[in-house]
Amino acid sequence: MRLLKVMGCLVSLVLVGALANTPMVSGASAKSAHEPQASGDTLSNIQKRGVIRVGVAVNAPWVLRDKNGQWIGLDVDLARQFAQEMRWQIELVPTTWASGIDDLRAGHFDLLAAGLSVTPQRATLIKFSHPYGNFALGLVVNRKALGKDDLLTLETGAGKHKIGVLSGTVTAATAKEYLGNSDLVEVDDESKAIQDVRNGALDGLIAEQPLPEALAQSYPDQLHTLDVSTYGKTAHAFAVRLGDQDLADVVDAWLIYEDAAGWIQSRKEFWIHSAAWIPLM
Repeated sequence: MRLLKVMGCLVSLVLVGALANTPMVSGASAKSAHEPQASGDTLSNIQKRGVIRVGVAVNAPWVLRDKNGQWIGLDVDLARQFAQEMRWQIELVPTTWASGIDDLRAGHFDLLAAGLSVTPQRATLIKFSHPYGNFALGLVVNRKALGKDDLLTLETGAGKHKIGVLSGTVTAATAKEYLGNSDLVEVDDESKAIQDVRNGALDGLIAEQPLPEALAQSYPDQLHTLDVSTYGKTAHAFAVRLGDQDLADVVDAWLIYEDAAGWIQSRKEFWIHSAAWIPLM
């Protein structure tokens, strides 16, 4: 695992398959297998049981399901590697953007990994790890649905276009600020939203890069991007409960260690700097 290198799509697919073999308990039985616990003793409990429970919510390419229903993505790769190096098994616990932070606080899992943007408001509820990357916003649109309409048309709402955005995210709040005059459609199923943009049921999808650019590269006859980089950029991190400083310290130490080793960057090359993961969806 220490010799991971991005050598094109074939090697990347092999790597994803290898990571998927890390021992884990199925997410379907996660909540029944463990009762919620109070914060403060989480690290010692993880060490005793040898299992870390990681909450995951779909947010491509950080967290998504492949065509076989298996969890993949940048955050999933990082979480699996973290667990492996700590000699823990990993239990991926499905959650949603609407309930993820509440589920973490309630003790349904130990760590939240969902391409989570750092905000001061969220920091009053959860404790963030060190950020592992900064990501700008992007907007991918259906060529036929928009025609000659441009970003100004979307901002003014003149075209009455439908723009999808993942519900409960910082991107959703930003979209309301800049594109609130258009018809914003909050979605929970990002994979379906992608299909809706391709077939014209949605005129566009606003999300953090690299998803919009990767979609445009993968389906150039159907889709293209509009530049919304001025809308802002967010930092992503993992999250634990407020009282779990010990666990946060271990996660931070691991992030520093693997960033220096170059392993995190190798995964970013595949998930962030290429569109090779799009066919996996």
